[in-house]
Amino acid sequence: MNSVEDLCALISSRITWSRGEESQSLDADTPLLEMGLIDSLAIMEIVAALDKEAGVSLPETEIVAANFRTPGALWATLGNLTAKGRE
Repeated sequence: MNSVEDLCALISSRITWSRGEESQSLDADTPLLEMGLIDSLAIMEIVAALDKEAGVSLPETEIVAANFRTPGALWATLGNLTAKGRE
């Protein structure tokens, strides 16, 4: 996972769009929870995809609504975890 755009693509692929609705492109500031784009199941799918596809294991303590409000918020969380891992 090299950029917030990569993360947006991963999240978008885990969203169940309404029947007849075309998938939308997401950006770093898309309000995922506020718009009802993700729910608890989608969050767990995103967490699993991050682990499988990006090799990023998100600790249970970081799986909170605040970290999934926007792709940018999740990107910041991932950056903080990566920085802590380097210390």
